[in-house]
Amino acid sequence: MTSFSEARQQIELASSVPELMAAACDAFQEILNVLRDHYEPDSGWFAALVLAGSPAGEGRDALLFAPSLPPHTGPRKPAREFSGGDGRAGSGAIAAGVASLAGLLAVRLAGAAAGTAEADHRDLAACRQAAASARELAELLGGAGP
Repeated sequence: MTSFSEARQQIELASSVPELMAAACDAFQEILNVLRDHYEPDSGWFAALVLAGSPAGEGRDALLFAPSLPPHTGPRKPAREFSGGDGRAGSGAIAAGVASLAGLLAVRLAGAAAGTAEADHRDLAACRQAAASARELAELLGGAGP
């Protein structure tokens, strides 16, 4: 995954719970990568970005152990969407991008967690946990949803 826009597209196009879990797991990892790459101690967003790593990691981890998660297909590429002329974007832009993606994750994962009778209850539980983490992430960074 190379950007939040690609992550968003994969989440929106996921047509099954396993596809959504894989896209969401990748999106949570992408969020973690972006957060780590854009810590700016002098920024007013520094504390929020550091704290955002916890729900992002919890969301990813909830999905990693779901029984229907497809196998990982290869190494992830670093995020490139948030690069300005100096190769970096402001912390506010990072926070807004993460909050927007987290809002979408929360909506899609909560929908999947509603599930159907034939879905594995462990997958549904993982989706519920990941949706809660995504909501926390969006709220922490001021996101109102997708």
